[in-house]
Amino acid sequence: MKKILMVILLLVGIALAGGGYYMFYLKPEQDAAAREAANQEAITLPRPAEPAAPTPPPMPEKTDYYVSPEKLGVREHPDRSAFIESILYRGDKVYVLEKRDGWGRISPYYVYNEGEEEVAEWIPMDQLLEVPPTITKAERIKTISSYIEGSDDFKQYFDVFIATTDDLIKEGICLPPDFEELKGWVKSVKYSEDVYFVYCGGLKQANKIYLNVSTGKIFYK
Repeated sequence: MKKILMVILLLVGIALAGGGYYMFYLKPEQDAAAREAANQEAITLPRPAEPAAPTPPPMPEKTDYYVSPEKLGVREHPDRSAFIESILYRGDKVYVLEKRDGWGRISPYYVYNEGEEEVAEWIPMDQLLEVPPTITKAERIKTISSYIEGSDDFKQYFDVFIATTDDLIKEGICLPPDFEELKGWVKSVKYSEDVYFVYCGGLKQANKIYLNVSTGKIFYK
Protein backbone atom coordinates (compact mmCIF):
# COMPACT_ATOMS: atom_id res chain seq x y z
CA MET A 1 0.00 0.00 0.00
CA LYS A 2 2.82 2.29 0.84
CA LYS A 3 4.43 1.59 -2.51
CA ILE A 4 1.20 2.35 -4.35
CA LEU A 5 0.91 5.66 -2.57
CA MET A 6 4.44 6.57 -3.49
CA VAL A 7 3.78 5.75 -7.12
CA ILE A 8 0.67 7.94 -7.10
CA LEU A 9 2.59 10.82 -5.54
CA LEU A 10 5.34 10.37 -8.12
CA LEU A 11 2.84 10.52 -10.96
CA VAL A 12 1.20 13.57 -9.46
CA GLY A 13 4.60 15.24 -9.12
CA ILE A 14 5.45 14.43 -12.72
CA ALA A 15 2.09 15.83 -13.87
CA LEU A 16 2.60 19.02 -11.85
CA ALA A 17 6.11 19.36 -13.19
CA GLY A 18 4.87 18.91 -16.73
CA GLY A 19 2.11 21.47 -16.20
CA GLY A 20 4.56 23.96 -14.74
CA TYR A 21 6.95 23.38 -17.60
CA TYR A 22 4.12 24.07 -20.05
CA MET A 23 2.71 27.11 -18.22
CA PHE A 24 5.99 28.80 -17.34
CA TYR A 25 8.27 27.84 -20.20
CA LEU A 26 6.68 26.24 -23.23
CA LYS A 27 3.49 28.35 -23.48
CA PRO A 28 5.32 31.73 -23.21
CA GLU A 29 7.63 30.60 -26.02
CA GLN A 30 4.66 29.54 -28.17
CA ASP A 31 2.89 32.85 -27.48
CA ALA A 32 6.01 34.83 -28.35
CA ALA A 33 6.47 32.83 -31.56
CA ALA A 34 2.81 33.42 -32.50
CA ARG A 35 3.17 37.14 -31.90
CA GLU A 36 6.35 37.31 -33.96
CA ALA A 37 4.67 35.42 -36.81
CA ALA A 38 1.69 37.78 -36.71
CA ASN A 39 3.97 40.82 -36.76
CA GLN A 40 5.97 39.39 -39.63
CA GLU A 41 2.77 38.74 -41.57
CA ALA A 42 1.59 42.30 -40.95
CA ILE A 43 4.92 43.60 -42.21
CA THR A 44 5.05 41.45 -45.33
CA LEU A 45 1.44 41.88 -46.38
CA PRO A 46 1.26 44.53 -49.15
CA ARG A 47 -0.70 47.64 -48.33
CA PRO A 48 -3.74 48.24 -50.49
CA ALA A 49 -2.86 50.63 -53.32
CA GLU A 50 -4.18 54.13 -52.92
CA PRO A 51 -6.54 55.18 -55.70
CA ALA A 52 -4.76 57.27 -58.33
CA ALA A 53 -5.71 60.91 -58.53
CA PRO A 54 -8.06 61.50 -61.46
CA THR A 55 -6.35 62.99 -64.51
CA PRO A 56 -7.78 66.46 -65.15
CA PRO A 57 -9.39 66.84 -68.57
CA PRO A 58 -7.27 68.75 -71.10
CA MET A 59 -8.01 72.44 -71.40
CA PRO A 60 -9.96 73.23 -74.57
CA GLU A 61 -7.84 75.01 -77.16
CA LYS A 62 -8.43 78.73 -77.41
CA THR A 63 -10.22 79.69 -80.62
CA ASP A 64 -11.85 83.09 -80.01
CA TYR A 65 -9.60 86.12 -80.37
CA TYR A 66 -9.81 89.87 -80.95
CA VAL A 67 -7.85 92.06 -83.33
CA SER A 68 -5.34 94.29 -81.54
CA PRO A 69 -4.01 96.81 -84.12
CA GLU A 70 -6.17 99.47 -85.75
CA LYS A 71 -6.00 97.60 -89.06
CA LEU A 72 -4.91 94.05 -89.77
CA GLY A 73 -4.45 92.57 -93.24
CA VAL A 74 -6.03 89.20 -93.95
CA ARG A 75 -3.76 87.21 -96.27
CA GLU A 76 -4.30 84.24 -98.58
CA HIS A 77 -1.36 82.32 -97.13
CA PRO A 78 0.43 82.28 -93.75
CA ASP A 79 3.11 84.61 -95.08
CA ARG A 80 3.58 88.36 -94.60
CA SER A 81 4.34 88.72 -98.30
CA ALA A 82 1.08 87.01 -99.35
CA PHE A 83 -1.71 88.96 -101.00
CA ILE A 84 -3.97 90.95 -98.65
CA GLU A 85 -7.54 90.22 -99.59
CA SER A 86 -9.36 92.08 -96.81
CA ILE A 87 -8.87 94.17 -93.68
CA LEU A 88 -9.88 93.58 -90.07
CA TYR A 89 -10.15 96.37 -87.51
CA ARG A 90 -9.30 96.74 -83.86
CA GLY A 91 -11.74 94.91 -81.64
CA ASP A 92 -13.06 92.64 -84.42
CA LYS A 93 -13.71 89.13 -83.12
CA VAL A 94 -12.26 86.21 -85.08
CA TYR A 95 -12.60 82.43 -84.78
CA VAL A 96 -9.31 80.61 -85.41
CA LEU A 97 -9.83 77.27 -87.14
CA GLU A 98 -6.16 76.30 -87.38
CA LYS A 99 -2.83 77.50 -85.99
CA ARG A 100 0.38 77.11 -87.95
CA ASP A 101 3.81 78.66 -87.41
CA GLY A 102 2.46 81.73 -85.65
CA TRP A 103 -0.49 82.21 -88.04
CA GLY A 104 -4.21 81.57 -87.56
CA ARG A 105 -6.59 80.40 -90.27
CA ILE A 106 -9.99 82.10 -89.97
CA SER A 107 -11.81 80.68 -93.02
CA PRO A 108 -12.28 77.35 -94.80
CA TYR A 109 -9.97 76.49 -97.68
CA TYR A 110 -11.31 77.38 -101.10
CA VAL A 111 -10.20 77.46 -104.75
CA TYR A 112 -10.87 80.45 -107.01
CA ASN A 113 -10.59 78.47 -110.26
CA GLU A 114 -10.50 74.75 -110.96
CA GLY A 115 -6.98 73.40 -110.85
CA GLU A 116 -5.58 76.28 -108.80
CA GLU A 117 -4.12 75.85 -105.32
CA GLU A 118 -6.25 76.10 -102.21
CA VAL A 119 -6.17 79.37 -100.33
CA ALA A 120 -7.69 80.57 -97.09
CA GLU A 121 -7.76 83.62 -94.84
CA TRP A 122 -4.77 83.89 -92.52
CA ILE A 123 -3.77 86.44 -89.86
CA PRO A 124 -0.70 86.60 -87.57
CA MET A 125 -1.42 85.31 -84.07
CA ASP A 126 0.84 87.92 -82.46
CA GLN A 127 -1.63 90.60 -83.57
CA LEU A 128 -4.52 89.01 -81.65
CA LEU A 129 -5.75 89.29 -78.06
CA GLU A 130 -7.62 86.74 -75.96
CA VAL A 131 -9.90 89.43 -74.53
CA PRO A 132 -11.50 92.45 -76.21
CA PRO A 133 -9.08 95.39 -76.24
CA THR A 134 -9.78 98.34 -73.99
CA ILE A 135 -10.24 101.31 -76.29
CA THR A 136 -10.15 104.79 -74.79
CA LYS A 137 -12.22 107.62 -76.18
CA ALA A 138 -9.12 109.23 -77.66
CA GLU A 139 -8.12 105.95 -79.33
CA ARG A 140 -11.62 105.49 -80.71
CA ILE A 141 -11.62 108.99 -82.20
CA LYS A 142 -8.22 108.32 -83.74
CA THR A 143 -9.46 105.05 -85.26
CA ILE A 144 -12.67 106.56 -86.65
CA SER A 145 -10.69 109.53 -87.97
CA SER A 146 -8.45 107.19 -89.96
CA TYR A 147 -11.54 105.88 -91.80
CA ILE A 148 -12.91 109.27 -92.86
CA GLU A 149 -9.96 111.68 -92.89
CA GLY A 150 -10.51 112.19 -96.61
CA SER A 151 -14.00 113.62 -96.07
CA ASP A 152 -14.93 116.92 -97.70
CA ASP A 153 -14.60 119.74 -95.15
CA PHE A 154 -13.26 117.21 -92.66
CA LYS A 155 -11.70 119.70 -90.26
CA GLN A 156 -14.71 122.00 -90.34
CA TYR A 157 -17.20 119.29 -89.41
CA PHE A 158 -14.82 116.97 -87.57
CA ASP A 159 -17.01 116.39 -84.50
CA VAL A 160 -20.24 115.57 -86.31
CA PHE A 161 -18.44 113.36 -88.84
CA ILE A 162 -16.74 111.39 -86.05
CA ALA A 163 -19.90 111.01 -83.95
CA THR A 164 -22.10 109.97 -86.88
CA THR A 165 -19.56 107.53 -88.31
CA ASP A 166 -19.06 105.93 -84.90
CA ASP A 167 -22.82 105.51 -84.41
CA LEU A 168 -23.32 103.96 -87.86
CA ILE A 169 -20.54 101.41 -87.20
CA LYS A 170 -21.73 100.52 -83.70
CA GLU A 171 -25.29 100.00 -84.97
CA GLY A 172 -24.01 97.73 -87.74
CA ILE A 173 -25.41 99.95 -90.49
CA CYS A 174 -21.97 100.62 -91.93
CA LEU A 175 -18.57 98.95 -91.80
CA PRO A 176 -15.17 100.66 -91.84
CA PRO A 177 -14.53 99.64 -95.49
CA ASP A 178 -17.71 101.51 -96.50
CA PHE A 179 -16.15 104.79 -95.44
CA GLU A 180 -12.76 103.94 -96.90
CA GLU A 181 -14.37 103.33 -100.30
CA LEU A 182 -14.96 107.07 -100.75
CA LYS A 183 -12.31 108.14 -98.22
CA GLY A 184 -15.08 109.49 -96.00
CA TRP A 185 -18.10 111.77 -96.35
CA VAL A 186 -18.70 113.44 -99.72
CA LYS A 187 -20.45 116.79 -100.13
CA SER A 188 -23.81 116.44 -101.92
CA VAL A 189 -24.51 118.57 -104.98
CA LYS A 190 -28.24 117.84 -104.80
CA TYR A 191 -28.70 119.51 -101.44
CA SER A 192 -27.31 122.52 -99.66
CA GLU A 193 -23.69 122.71 -98.54
CA ASP A 194 -24.70 121.27 -95.15
CA VAL A 195 -25.46 117.80 -96.56
CA TYR A 196 -22.89 115.03 -97.10
CA PHE A 197 -23.28 111.36 -98.02
CA VAL A 198 -21.60 107.97 -97.89
CA TYR A 199 -22.47 104.50 -99.27
CA CYS A 200 -22.90 101.59 -96.85
CA GLY A 201 -23.28 98.00 -98.07
CA GLY A 202 -23.10 98.80 -101.77
CA LEU A 203 -23.01 101.58 -104.33
CA LYS A 204 -26.71 101.69 -105.20
CA GLN A 205 -29.02 104.57 -104.33
CA ALA A 206 -30.59 102.41 -101.62
CA ASN A 207 -27.18 102.21 -99.93
CA LYS A 208 -26.69 105.97 -99.89
CA ILE A 209 -26.86 107.65 -96.48
CA TYR A 210 -27.08 111.43 -96.16
CA LEU A 211 -25.94 113.50 -93.21
CA ASN A 212 -27.09 117.00 -92.39
CA VAL A 213 -24.08 118.36 -90.52
CA SER A 214 -26.10 121.29 -89.13
CA THR A 215 -28.52 119.02 -87.27
CA GLY A 216 -26.41 115.86 -87.03
CA LYS A 217 -29.31 113.83 -88.49
CA ILE A 218 -29.00 111.17 -91.19
CA PHE A 219 -31.63 110.46 -93.83
CA TYR A 220 -32.13 108.32 -96.92
CA LYS A 221 -33.41 109.26 -100.36
